[in-house]
Amino acid sequence: MKKLLVLSVAIFLAAAVAGCSSDESAMRDASSMLLSAKEVKDIFVGNTVTSADGTTYYFDRTGVVVGKGAYGDKNRGNWNITPEGQLCLTNWNANFAPSACYKVYFDNLSQQRKLVDANGAVWFTVVNILTGNPNNF
Repeated sequence: MKKLLVLSVAIFLAAAVAGCSSDESAMRDASSMLLSAKEVKDIFVGNTVTSADGTTYYFDRTGVVVGKGAYGDKNRGNWNITPEGQLCLTNWNANFAPSACYKVYFDNLSQQRKLVDANGAVWFTVVNILTGNPNNF
């Protein structure tokens, strides 16, 4: 009986740990690629990106990011790309947008670029990239 109880606890703990995997872990398991600094620059610098939730941002070459949130609110902040390829966003004029750095992955399953926060959660999914600032932000 004691062996059965120990085995049950071990199975429960293994299932609990397996259930705690992050979005980032799932992408790594699906052979998604962590992008280099050059690849991240090619996506964002001087371009306008739109996310799955409808937010659209222009990343100008001077390090300013400006755009429109999913509800039409205008947002402004600063950006930079680290030598490791993380996209860092700071000085937002909106309380909901924390300053943070994000790893950028190319998700092989969805064929999309995804920004992943320090906790391994997908924060932003790029669904469209346009050259320049066609929205005149």
